[in-house]
Amino acid sequence: MISQAPTQWWVDGLRSRVYRALRPWLGAFYADRARRVAWMGALSVTVSFTLTLLAPLWLLALGPLLLGVPHLVADARYLVVQPKLHQRGPLVWLAALPLLATGFGAPAAVSLLALVPAVLVARASVPRKLLGLLAWGALTAAALAFETPFLLVFLHLHNLIALGWWWVLRPRTRLAWLVPALVLAGTAFLLLGGAEPVLTALGGWRATGTMTSFGEFVALDAPFATPTVAARVVLSFAFLQSVHYAVWLRLVPEDARQRPAPRPFRESWRALEADFGVPLLVVFLGLSLFILGCGAVNLAEARGGYLQLAAFHGYLELAAAALFLVEGKRPC
Repeated sequence: MISQAPTQWWVDGLRSRVYRALRPWLGAFYADRARRVAWMGALSVTVSFTLTLLAPLWLLALGPLLLGVPHLVADARYLVVQPKLHQRGPLVWLAALPLLATGFGAPAAVSLLALVPAVLVARASVPRKLLGLLAWGALTAAALAFETPFLLVFLHLHNLIALGWWWVLRPRTRLAWLVPALVLAGTAFLLLGGAEPVLTALGGWRATGTMTSFGEFVALDAPFATPTVAARVVLSFAFLQSVHYAVWLRLVPEDARQRPAPRPFRESWRALEADFGVPLLVVFLGLSLFILGCGAVNLAEARGGYLQLAAFHGYLELAAAALFLVEGKRPC
């Protein structure tokens, strides 16, 4: 059976030996989930910021190809499967239609239709549902009137939705404030020009082969501003995108599971099996390998293809947020 693969036993054995060696110094850290997750988040933000300064092109180009599909799986797992939203009745499945259309290039106003069934199935009073529908109407009006600016703003701001989801997943200690504080400080540093030496070095840089130039990322992700401001915005996007991946792949899973201490990799795989089943996991793995293979042939086209495929997940996060905000309770 896949869940009993020897590799996972070997990895678990290695981690056990490392843990035993570090237990005199890090035992309390591993036993206290709140402290562990807070420091793990701070470390993730610090690493993301450092990589943004040292290798922003690699973050922008390779991050989606390496971590994109796993983070989409985490989206579905923690926003839909574990809260059992798919069991709310036939109406909730209507949200899948605009999300599916998003992957085929549907406009933002169509994608936002996913919020309507999410609000309607919420276990809340009629006035709260009306407020949710009013918010959907306002977003749709903005998308219809300013399609391109809306998409660009949503592209950048959706990276913060993951941080919000992590924050509301369970009560936070004062130490946890370190994570959003570091995110805010790093973003402000980049937007205010603290990384100008990096921008100067990147200004005339263009790699050979299939690597996209930094200028092309600026033209794609921030065509609305002067070159200097746009470049700063793209650097902040690289930073926040990396934080976004870290939140969905490390912090949210740490908080979502019942066991407060870290669990073996074998148990993590079994939990994935329980949530999705082996056939779906094989599909996810195949999709990841396919995107990586396309990236080896043409990195820019593979990244563009992945981003088109993954465009739905921002609206999924928004729809799930709308449901739980209308209900006024935590998702898990």
